[in-house]
Amino acid sequence: MAGHRIRTGMPNGRLSRDGREDARLVEKCRRGDELAFEALVLKYQNQVYGVAYRMVGDSEEAMDLAQETFIKAYRGLDTYKPAMPFRTWLLRIGTNSAIDNLRKRGRGRDMPVELGSKPRPGAINSSEVSWASFDPPGPETDIPENVSVSNETAGIISEALSELPDNYRAVVILHHMEGMSYSEIGKALGVPRNTAKTWGHRARGLLCGALEGVM
Repeated sequence: MAGHRIRTGMPNGRLSRDGREDARLVEKCRRGDELAFEALVLKYQNQVYGVAYRMVGDSEEAMDLAQETFIKAYRGLDTYKPAMPFRTWLLRIGTNSAIDNLRKRGRGRDMPVELGSKPRPGAINSSEVSWASFDPPGPETDIPENVSVSNETAGIISEALSELPDNYRAVVILHHMEGMSYSEIGKALGVPRNTAKTWGHRARGLLCGALEGVM
């Protein structure tokens, strides 16, 4: 893939070790090194699949979306600018692909007209939810006959997430499950940091109400 040489510097002149390694691999990809892109796929495939699965709730769709994400990323490498971490750029592609997929299938959810951003008294606090336990299954995961409490909890969280507007669900997934900051999420979703933070706050309020009495 022909293209111009990328700069590895950030505005403050520093990149993390991961950032420098990703920038080096992207530059090699632009020079036509397919093994370099394979290294990026191996590094991020679980995260891309995980975000896709949590967005659409179906393992086969998530696998297709993950593949689509990497194809789009490869074809768009010449447009990538290292001022944005490669991981953030990649998850932006993946999240937008998932939202587009949901809306094409008539399953997308727009933001509600009115939102109660504050949880009701006595409602569960989102900090009490073990987000890390909500792991997406692999494509060959078997569901045991005796469903464990943790799996039941994951199912409840999954259902509550599916009821959120698409953008709110994306913020919850990227922040609570992928550990991204609101600044990173803003870049990934193409909105200001404060907008991403507001969506996250409102999403937590909606989730608290949905999970009240069942967890």
